[in-house]
Amino acid sequence: MKDIDAPTPSEILSEDVTRRSKLRDGFQWFVETAAIVLLAVLVALVLANSLGRYLFAKPLPWTEEIVTALLMWLGALGITIAGLKNELISCAVWTQKLSGASKRRLAVFQSIFSLVVLASVAVLAWQYLGIFGNDRSPILGVSKSVAISGILATCAGLGIASTLNIFEREKD
Repeated sequence: MKDIDAPTPSEILSEDVTRRSKLRDGFQWFVETAAIVLLAVLVALVLANSLGRYLFAKPLPWTEEIVTALLMWLGALGITIAGLKNELISCAVWTQKLSGASKRRLAVFQSIFSLVVLASVAVLAWQYLGIFGNDRSPILGVSKSVAISGILATCAGLGIASTLNIFEREKD
């Protein structure tokens, strides 16, 4: 049996992906750098808590509150990076059968549809933030809005990625 590698979305839309604007490159650099920094801080906090717990029998319970918030933001940045690289979940089986113009029209439609869905999620996240945003974490007293705002950051990041996708495809 022959192994068949399915093309990634960026390979399917390779002509669109290779034409990167300076704005996209700058935004992607910023998001990737922020993700690296957050991941390093998250790993350091988890390691410090583990060392404190198992080597010194003095755990750092406050690290869990910070790690939870960082994890939300790290997820937001990761999803934004995937959106910028056109590597989000897609059905490549259908799109690889389309012609160049049809692929571009479908990609623009997907980006516009994504913006509508993201706007809906952002409204719900904003309402959720209004209800639970003033709650405080038990140890540090950090506002729950810090973690919840990661949902809004996801919507904003994917919205920017979708908008950049639309404008870059319209140049063609």
